[in-house]
Amino acid sequence: MTADPTLTRRSALRATTAATGAACALALAGCAPAGNAASGKGEVPSEIPTGGTPYQVGKLSELPVGTTAAGTANGVEVVLFRADETTILAYTDVCTHAGCKVAPQGEDFKCPCHGSVFKGSDGTVVSGPAKEALPRYAAAIDGEWITVSL
Repeated sequence: MTADPTLTRRSALRATTAATGAACALALAGCAPAGNAASGKGEVPSEIPTGGTPYQVGKLSELPVGTTAAGTANGVEVVLFRADETTILAYTDVCTHAGCKVAPQGEDFKCPCHGSVFKGSDGTVVSGPAKEALPRYAAAIDGEWITVSL
C-alpha cells in the first residue's frame, strides 16, 4: 500500500474544514431575508395611519430640524423626528425585534437591549437584529405644538 504524499492528516482536515465552512455559509445565506432588511436595504417604511385624535406631545421649538425626541400622546409613548421646518414624523417607541423601548439618538433611534438602530427619517432598520421598520403614527405641526394622532 502506498500513501499519497500530498494527502496528509493536516491537508485532509483543512479540506474538510473549508468544505464545512462553505456549506454553513450557503445554508445561512439561504436564511437571510431578501433585500437584507437588517441593513435597511429593501425594507419599506410603514404606512402613516390616517384619522385618530391629535394629542400635543411637545413644543415645536424644542425639536430642532434633523433631530429626534421622545414624547407621550394620551399615555402612549412615541419617538419623533423633525425632517424639516414643516414635517414631523412619529413612530412607536417599541423595538420590532424584542419589544424593548427605543430611544432618540441624534438623527436615529436606538434600542439599548440588542443594539438595533432605526432611521429617524423613515423608521427603517439601519442595523439589526431588528428586521422590520418602526410602525408610524400620524404627526403634525399645530401652531407651536407637535401633535400625534392615535
